[in-house]
Amino acid sequence: MPFIKVSTSTGHTQFHYTISTPSCADAEAIKPGIPVILFFHAFAFHTIFHSQFSDPVLRKFNLVTFDMRWHGYTESDTVPERYGQEEAAEDIIAFITALQLPPCHFVALDMGSTIALQIAVMLPEQVLSLFIMSHTCLEELPEVQEGRTELYNLYITGAYLDVALATRHQILSKRKYQFLPHPFCSKVTTEFYRLWDLSFLINVKNWSPEHLQEYRLISYDFFCNRRPQPREALSRISCPVKLVHGGNSVVYEQSYTERFLKSLEDEGVNVSMEIIPNAPHYVCFDHGNV
Repeated sequence: MPFIKVSTSTGHTQFHYTISTPSCADAEAIKPGIPVILFFHAFAFHTIFHSQFSDPVLRKFNLVTFDMRWHGYTESDTVPERYGQEEAAEDIIAFITALQLPPCHFVALDMGSTIALQIAVMLPEQVLSLFIMSHTCLEELPEVQEGRTELYNLYITGAYLDVALATRHQILSKRKYQFLPHPFCSKVTTEFYRLWDLSFLINVKNWSPEHLQEYRLISYDFFCNRRPQPREALSRISCPVKLVHGGNSVVYEQSYTERFLKSLEDEGVNVSMEIIPNAPHYVCFDHGNV
């Protein structure tokens, strides 16, 4: 597993990453002369882009993904009390610089969209296009924050671990799975089990009782304290943007994406939107060919 160490204003991080080229699924470096697609994963599921890295069409390009701080196998110092979109973007810009990546096409999901957008306004020349699924680029909605608060309180008391294990048991026994996490929808496959099990085990290790502060900062606080980009910042975006919304999302309604679409259009950004019927919040899990 390749790692690369970077240092920023918020400390030292050893990023775990994967590079896939047309000839190698786990390459040491990108292949020069062909486009680079950089993937920004969602909260809690660092392997969410598994199907994209198995896609023969996408494998014609350089595919690069990484585990964010306190996700997956990435190792880092503790994050400061204020760790938001600007600090996270600073980390990833350092990662891009350390790997000497050329300007890339960004693909981002959920939490990753907040960071990818921040880079697009801080370093627009680095972003050739921005493909955003299930964005979290506006302020958090009160009703969603209420749900996040409930999940956070469950986790820090240990109750969420019981809920998560009970959920998997319900799925395996084909019972009604009322606790199924909101990013997914009704299609329960072998791939779901593998993704769930791998992510669950690593998340429990990363967010152990000794690291509940980090869990709060990179999950609850990151989402609830985020803020939309000001108009002047959005006007700096120089690449085309595609927004994708899952029609079966129980987290955000279509109007939430439409509002973000309008804010980009108002600043002259070349942007379009696609609705994927019946898709969940984590669109690309259930619809890998998105």
